[in-house]
Amino acid sequence: MNVHRQLSLVALVAMMLLTGCKNTLFRPASYGKAYEVVVVNDEDSLLYNVFSAPIVGLPQAEPSFDVVEIAAENLQGDSKMVRNIVVLTINQREKGVSISSKQNVYAQPQVIVTVAAPSLPKLKAFLKTQGHTLRNYLTKVELHRTQADMAKQPNAKAEETIRKMFGITMQVPADLTASRVRKDFLWLSNNAPSGMVNICLYTIRKGDFRQQRDSVMRRNIPGEQKGMYMRTASIASITRGRGNSVTVRGLWDMKNDAMGGAFVAYWQPKGNRIVVSEAFVYAPETKKRNLMRRLEAVLYTRNKQE
Repeated sequence: MNVHRQLSLVALVAMMLLTGCKNTLFRPASYGKAYEVVVVNDEDSLLYNVFSAPIVGLPQAEPSFDVVEIAAENLQGDSKMVRNIVVLTINQREKGVSISSKQNVYAQPQVIVTVAAPSLPKLKAFLKTQGHTLRNYLTKVELHRTQADMAKQPNAKAEETIRKMFGITMQVPADLTASRVRKDFLWLSNNAPSGMVNICLYTIRKGDFRQQRDSVMRRNIPGEQKGMYMRTASIASITRGRGNSVTVRGLWDMKNDAMGGAFVAYWQPKGNRIVVSEAFVYAPETKKRNLMRRLEAVLYTRNKQE
């Protein structure tokens, strides 16, 4: 089978399992935090480099995953109970590099990915062009887990406000209890003194996103004193996905103030009026990756419902 096609099938199967299938056998709870992965038999750290690549759009460099490397003989006992495991096998009888995955083998939630290659040079060449696909697959697994956890504790009030204001449905974490409503603008926050996380929804039209975003934020998110307001500090990436969806990652700051952080904005163009869902954090005292990934999972719930 063509390697590119096999990778696509792996992602498709994972989404089906995570969103539509129920495991009929009991499995104990897996170990580890989100975005942690155990890599097995990776003596040359090729897979380590793939999964520890820095994430795009954060104020300081953070790895995509926290990676632990172990030898094959050590994959036993508690090590088999980790939520994300990637096993590398090198076998000359392999015709090419292949990727396969299994769900909830020893624990749940759990995914075990096997990367099989005929030689290290061929694996290295494969990862040079397709390593991001493997990393994105595991990222999507974690995003789907977050969405499943959120669905267990819905924020009914916030979700109903979104439906009434913008005509869309979207999951909202239960801890986002503070809100501000303005014309065509909704700000949801946990209003925490430490690790403040936020979701905004607002409307724009086709055109320059940064300019329109700055206009919206200046009107709706002022600082503590006159002349202070949120603005876009930089845009790190703009990517297009399924259904012509757009994801923008970047940094924000507060004009005339020291506040700032990361943001990710997401929308699916439909006509001239575009509803943007945006997540941003203010957490100067801690790392941002897991906070942003959790909020990013919120934004992508629109995919399932629009």
